[in-house]
Amino acid sequence: MFSFFKKETHSELEQILTRLHLNASNNYRDATKEDLEELKKRYAELMDAGKLNEKQIEHYRIKITEYTGKLQNFSHKTQNVGKYSEKI
Repeated sequence: MFSFFKKETHSELEQILTRLHLNASNNYRDATKEDLEELKKRYAELMDAGKLNEKQIEHYRIKITEYTGKLQNFSHKTQNVGKYSEKI
């Protein structure tokens, strides 16, 4: 009856997703990868426990897929530090 009051996202997963986004935008590679793994693990746990509805399952599945693709080449080797170190 009052389905419009129902929250469409899961707050715990949103917190992890927010932290993942912040770490990625600040170029914190290790923390970003750890956050993605935590998101995958918690998503699977909540889905197996039946605590996510179909919209939530699809929403977080898409987010995990997007971040997995973005982080595929996200490593310390991709940093371009040499450009500035010559001036020091």
